[in-house]
Amino acid sequence: MSPVPVAVCFVLLLLAGVLFLVPGDFSPGEELISPGAEDIAASSEDTTYPGSDRLRFDDGPEVVYVYLRVEDLAKDGDLHARVQRESKTSALGHLFGGSGLRVVDEDEERLGVSGGGVSGVVKFAVRPASGGHLPPGNYTVAVYTASGGAGESGVVARKYFVVGD
Repeated sequence: MSPVPVAVCFVLLLLAGVLFLVPGDFSPGEELISPGAEDIAASSEDTTYPGSDRLRFDDGPEVVYVYLRVEDLAKDGDLHARVQRESKTSALGHLFGGSGLRVVDEDEERLGVSGGGVSGVVKFAVRPASGGHLPPGNYTVAVYTASGGAGESGVVARKYFVVGD
């Protein structure tokens, strides 16, 4: 096989990979899915509940806290969270850099029995796995019930925010 078709195929594959990794439409905000999910907020403050919600973190913080406030939430198990980041880094950056993020249940759930479910606040911390600052990108944190699994049916709420440019 001649080197020209191989080179053309390589360039097409590289271009497809780059286009796949470039984030599409992303809008910071929130999505309250489950009845009982009252509010979800993001902040760089480690507090009981933030006074204001941030959608952008230009300074590249070491941690972003995500707070979920619920009232009479039908709880079928513990609440957990997962994070996803989309960025504009190159295909090689994704290939060799990895996501390196983790979500930690920062403190014990502050939920009490109320009505037909639970009420209170749950706080999660989004951190880089290896320390340092959170890398730039579009972040989605999904809070879900353990019994519902990480699938769509168990999702209680989502928070969308931007780190960096």
